Amino acid sequence: MSTPDSGLQPERTLLAWRRTSLGLIANGILLLASGHGSSDVRTGLGIVVLTLSLGCWAAVSAVYRHTRGAAVHSLGQDRVLRVAAGLVLLVGLFDLYAVVTR
Repeated sequence: MSTPDSGLQPERTLLAWRRTSLGLIANGILLLASGHGSSDVRTGLGIVVLTLSLGCWAAVSAVYRHTRGAAVHSLGQDRVLRVAAGLVLLVGLFDLYAVVTR
């Protein structure tokens, strides 16, 4: 029985997290742009989403740098996944608010 090869799996996971963060950053920019000059709420939501998204990017990069040489990588831990899922849900709710109040 062979053991699974971790190989490039940590790098692929990091890239997936970064793609998620980039999507959230784009949502924040769109919320910010949609609220420019018309809605303080959308502008505020855009700033919050951008801040959380950049924090997600920084946190994932920090976890990867911290565990690069380790046998077990922490990018797939339950806590990290729950935070990311909550962030995606929160951004989705903000986007829904922006669409409904348009």
